Amino acid sequence: MKQGHPMRRKDRLVSEERAREIIKNAEYAIIMTADKEGQPYGVAVSHVVEGDKIYFHCAANAGRKLENIRQNPKVCVTCVSNTYIDPEKFTHRYESVVAEGIATIVEEKEEKLHALWLVAKKYAPGTFKDNEEYILPKMDATGIVRIDMETLSGKVNEK
Repeated sequence: MKQGHPMRRKDRLVSEERAREIIKNAEYAIIMTADKEGQPYGVAVSHVVEGDKIYFHCAANAGRKLENIRQNPKVCVTCVSNTYIDPEKFTHRYESVVAEGIATIVEEKEEKLHALWLVAKKYAPGTFKDNEEYILPKMDATGIVRIDMETLSGKVNEK
């Protein structure tokens, strides 16, 4: 996969493998969209990663992010985790990832159900005895967006 924009602090750049690990394990992501006039909008989402795809769930057919995706499918996703202030070194410790790609609102039932299973597995592992019984009645009210990643880069300040 292509790396994103060249990073100024090359000493903090991590491998694609580590970047994938960071984005996969992050608690949440910020998705940045823009409407057809270029007005930016960012919002936190609960995401999962499978291969070169990022999925997140939202309200079906409603909301600014979906309106923006319909107008302009190019998006940017950012995750930051394992953060803390290191006062003795006057710095902030973190690991972060930026991914860019094309967002698609998932309409196909099988892919939508698969993505919801992935979300349930990540955010509520073992909570539901029968996830299908919980998920299926909510399918019509739940939207799924798939982001096909085109670039991925990560950096870490952990020392």
